[in-house]
This record gives sequence, structure tokens and C-alpha cells, in this order.
Amino acid sequence: MDFVADADEDTYEEIEQWVNRIERSPFITGDYTEQDEDHRELQVLVLGRVAVSYWIDHAMREVRVARIEASGGR
Repeated sequence: MDFVADADEDTYEEIEQWVNRIERSPFITGDYTEQDEDHRELQVLVLGRVAVSYWIDHAMREVRVARIEASGGR
């Protein structure tokens, strides 16, 4: 996750906001969905300049983050 490692302070704060948001409501619906290479449906949540792709592993009761990347937003 080079994007996270290279993030400036503002972007890192946006990532932190996402983590807090998903922690409060793990079943939140993303802004849109996409499929990964295993045909799993990923929720994509966009917060400012950050897009986070994730899925809920119901059996393990975990949120699995597939990708964090720049969204192209402001």
C-alpha cells in the first residue's frame, strides 16, 4: 500500500476518517461497487482524495480492505 505510506498529512487524515467511519458502521454501503479477481463484490467508499475498496467477511466478522488509492477527488 504505497499510497498510504506516501500519503501527506491531509490524505492520511482522510484515510483515518474512513477507518473511523467503517468502525462505527461496518455494514455501510460504499459509493459504488466493483468485482475483484475472485468475483467478490467490493464496496468502494470515496472520501475526498481517497478511495477504499473493501468487503465484509461475515464468517470472520471482519472488514477486509482490498485497496486504498487516490480517488481523483479533492
